[in-house]
Amino acid sequence: MPLMDWNDSYFLDLPLLDETHQEFVALVNKVHDASNAEFKALFAELLQHTQAHFDKENALMIESKFSQLGEHNAEHQRVLNELKQFQQRVDKGMISFGRAYIKDRLPDWFALHTKTMDSALAMYLQKRNV
Repeated sequence: MPLMDWNDSYFLDLPLLDETHQEFVALVNKVHDASNAEFKALFAELLQHTQAHFDKENALMIESKFSQLGEHNAEHQRVLNELKQFQQRVDKGMISFGRAYIKDRLPDWFALHTKTMDSALAMYLQKRNV
């Protein structure tokens, strides 16, 4: 059973964001279900995917002069820092720390972030036909 299910509440009606969000959900599920032998590489892949996704969002916010750029970017940096801290633990063999983060933190964070910050960004971009 997947840890996260894609549902319509995550849908923002912006293909760039929706596609990367669907990829994120699929990757979180893949990391969650990974064997200990696969976990380290998949956690690193999740970190790289998240960094690339945030870079795309940040570029959109800068280009469109999104007024909440600072707050949104700060949240991206906070989550990236968490992922990097847990990646360091996973790299040292502390797989259980990474598993706990994937299971207990990421799903709730993603739901809240998508429904609040990303939703506000999507509405802003749609009004500007971006």
